[in-house]
Parts: sequence; structure tokens; C-alpha cells
Amino acid sequence: MTNRNTTFHILLAAQFALIAVSMLVNVKTGLFSMVLILLLTTVCLIQLSNGKSTEWKRGQNIMTWLFIVWLLYYIMEIMNPNCVLEAWNINITPYALIPLICAFVVPVVIRTRKDIELLLLVWSVFVIIFTLKGYWQKNHGFSTKDLYFLHVLGGARTHIIWSGIRYFSCFSDAANYGVHSAMAAVTFSISAFFIDSKWKRIYFLFIALCGIYGMGISGTRSAMGVLMGGMLMITIIAKNWKALLGGIFISIGIFVFFYYTNIGSGNQYIHKMRSSFHPTEDASYLVRVENRQRMKELMARKPIGYGIGLAKAGNFDSKEQMPYPPDSWLIAVWVETGIVGLILYLAIHGTLFAWCSWLLMFKVRNKNLRGLAAAWLCMNAGLFIAAYVNDVMQYPNQLTVYTGFALCLAAPYIDKHISEEPEENEDPEEIEKQEPHLIKEPNE
Repeated sequence: MTNRNTTFHILLAAQFALIAVSMLVNVKTGLFSMVLILLLTTVCLIQLSNGKSTEWKRGQNIMTWLFIVWLLYYIMEIMNPNCVLEAWNINITPYALIPLICAFVVPVVIRTRKDIELLLLVWSVFVIIFTLKGYWQKNHGFSTKDLYFLHVLGGARTHIIWSGIRYFSCFSDAANYGVHSAMAAVTFSISAFFIDSKWKRIYFLFIALCGIYGMGISGTRSAMGVLMGGMLMITIIAKNWKALLGGIFISIGIFVFFYYTNIGSGNQYIHKMRSSFHPTEDASYLVRVENRQRMKELMARKPIGYGIGLAKAGNFDSKEQMPYPPDSWLIAVWVETGIVGLILYLAIHGTLFAWCSWLLMFKVRNKNLRGLAAAWLCMNAGLFIAAYVNDVMQYPNQLTVYTGFALCLAAPYIDKHISEEPEENEDPEEIEKQEPHLIKEPNE
């Protein structure tokens, strides 16, 4: 592995490490994240500039240009009459810098399938840590720091509720933990079927189970959207009728289980998940619908929004404040950037999903590589479904999501590398199935 690969993998690990460290001490993740990302990205770019084989053209892709447009709109938001510069500064990293850095750096740095596998291995270590912390909270109780969050900061209001206790592991809240766990479950369960090593396959399936466990104890209903969205997406990308039928069958089975039966409702976690399939019977959902109607009236005179970072009233001293909570990420984008910003945001991500899907389906021939990249894209699809009902784009999910998009853009280059050097990158039996002319008999 080259230094530039090492630096980028350290960058990913550092983001998760900040969450793990928060078990012990209070960490201002926004500030430390920004410093780490900028520092390690600078080091990575310096290393890339010193490499003769660096292909900078890979970084000049559709994702880079799309997020340059988004960055320009973000900068324009400074002129918003309601703008609070402190809030604008805090949010520039997750809103604009992380997507742009991933778009440019990932396709340049990630050059082989093994690099993608290593990203998964780095992430998996922290999934285990997060799961162990969640398990400890459930079976051995909360730490002093956890109790401070619950009873001093008011977390108990949303985490100790009628359906039981919602566990949050190392994360800022149970919703963030549950969604991140679902993201891991989708990514690792799909990746497990596209790994050559039997032991890695078993390990990845174990990590997926850890994700499902974390999702369950978090009591986060929006996490179901991540799972359902991920499964439906893989049936599209797989280009395989068996995968299509299997995905449809599993999706219908899950829907029927939760919607039409009461099996397992005695379990608080199954009961909580089942309620997500009956939203009109949920009082909190009805309140959200009512709030959004009231927001719509206020947003009619705010085409560029209330200002970056001002979706939640009371966090900053602004001239005007939205009196209703945004309750989801996409609603927060709408409130902060207006209908203009929301349309641009959705157009950018819609274009990314379409382009990445097209690349994986028609430009990547290697089955295992396509599957590994598709796992990240399926995770993203599920996340954006959940983004409509919950604030899922919290730290550290942004880096994971935009790394996933960028890996899809890197995949055609990796595929080309595999086809040019098959003897070093592929199992001979797999090559013979895909490209019989590349295999020669020993006596030829």
C-alpha cells in the first residue's frame, strides 16, 4: 500500500475514532472533524503531487463539478439577510467540503479492489466498537457520561419512552446510531457476496449482524428505510434476474411481516419497527405532517431559506427563526437553503444516483468489483429514503455516504486495471468465466 492510500484510510478511521473517543470524554466533533479532514487531505494531496503515476484526471469527474456548483450556492448563502456567519462556518465541512473532497480524492487514491476491501475492514472495526458499547448500555447500564446526556441535557425525553429505552452507543442520539448501524448492515451484507475469501465473507456477515443488532436496540424506525431502500437498489444494479426476484421476494416478505401481521409485537423493538409501517396511527408522525404544512406557509416567502445552520431555533441568535422543528434532513435542507437550494440539492444527488448506477451496470464488467461498489451505492439509496423522515446526515455519516458515491466513479478505472493485469488481480477461474480468451493453456 502506498502512503497516499494509508493517509486516506487514516482519514476514514479518524472520523470513526472521534465517535469512539466520545465514550470517554466530550469531543466537539464538528471542530475536530474539520481539522482532521483538512489536515489529512492536505497531506494526501501532497503525497499525490509527488507521485509520477498519479492520474489527476480521475478527480475531475461529474461529482466534483456538481459539488463545485453546490459550494458556489453555499457561498452565496452568506448574502442571506438572516445568515449567521458562525453557523455558516460550522456547517461548511459537512455541507460542502466533505462531498467535494471525496469527489476529487477518492477516485485518485482508490485504485484497486483491495483498497475498497480495506476501507470496509477499517469501518468494520468501529462497527464492532459501536455494537459493544450499545450491548454494554443495554445489559450493564449507562456510564456517567451517558446519564449526563439523558438527565441533564434532556436526552431522556426521547430515549426513555413508552416503548422502552432507546440505546445510542457512542453516537449523539439513538436515531444517528440506528441509521449508521443500518448503513453498515446493508453495505457489509451485500459486500459479503462479492468477496473472494471465505473468512472475509463470514466476517462481513458478522458485521452485518452487528449492524442489525444496533439498529434493533436503537429503536429507530427510519433505519428500516435504509434496509428496504438498499435491498431494492441492489436488485436494480445486479442485472441478474435471480437477484431481482430474490430482492423483490425479501422486500415483500418484510413488508407483509410488519404490515399485515402482529408476530413478535410483544418485543418492544419489533413493535417499534412495526409502527413505521403504520405512520398514520403514530401521533408523532401526524404532528410532523401538521408542522410541515405550517412550514410551507412560512417558506413561501423564503426562497433561499432561513440560512445555513438555522433550521433548529435557538442554536444561534438570528434575526428570524423557524418556529417548528425540521424533524428530517431533507426538511432541514429546505428550511436552511429554501426551495431553490432543495431543488439544487435533490438534482445533484439524483444525478449522482443515476450516473453511478449507469457506470456500475454498463461500464464495470468485473462482477466482484461491481458488487463491492454497488454495496456502497445501495447504502446511500437507503440513507436518502431515511433522510425524508429523520435527520440522518449527522456525523460521521457524511464521509461514508460521499465516499460511497466516489467509489462508484472510481470503479470503471479499477475495472480497466483488472482487465489489463488479470494475472495479478483476479482468480483465473473467474477470468475464464468472464474473458475466456485471456486464459492460455500451459503448453501455448
